[in-house]
Amino acid sequence: MVKVAEIKQENIILAAIALFTEKGLEQTSMEAISKKAEVSKRTLYKYYPTKDSLFSMIIERLFSNIHTIADVQFNTTTSVKSQLTAIAETEVKLLCSDEFLSLARMVLSECMRSSKSATIMQEKIQDLEGCIGLTQWIEAGIAANKLDVAYPKVASEQFFASIKAIVFWPQILVHLPPANAEEQQIAIETSVTQFLCTYLKE
Repeated sequence: MVKVAEIKQENIILAAIALFTEKGLEQTSMEAISKKAEVSKRTLYKYYPTKDSLFSMIIERLFSNIHTIADVQFNTTTSVKSQLTAIAETEVKLLCSDEFLSLARMVLSECMRSSKSATIMQEKIQDLEGCIGLTQWIEAGIAANKLDVAYPKVASEQFFASIKAIVFWPQILVHLPPANAEEQQIAIETSVTQFLCTYLKE
């Protein structure tokens, strides 16, 4: 059974997301958040003492599913292509979800409005960004003599960037609808092919 405290915290987060999207973090008051969430200010401050703590929690929600990529392990008995394709499929599924796109628009807009918000984002993304997991996967592939990569972090960033060019940035910047099945497949195949052509060891 869901606890009352969890419901209240969820209502607070949803209220903050709605108000930050509409007005921005600076123009949103804690009082407005408490009213929209239908909780007392005492309850609000109990869970989230500042708007920055709320924004930080929203960023964590934005990147929560990326842990599935961060935990991926290199498998020496499975083809590099199949492993990389699975990673790409996981990333594409996340990037194409309505919740992720909506949160991403709000968070990125807020970061463009405020350098303080951008700093919070940068601090969080260092811990949550999926590139960390892929970088570790690449390093394990190098150790297994399957990959030839001079700069694993750069390679992981290139891989995700090629995916986002098709199924993320067009949706964020010009509000296109989420990528359809064909576009998702193109993003997966293109990113995997580019990576393998560049880094797979013969």
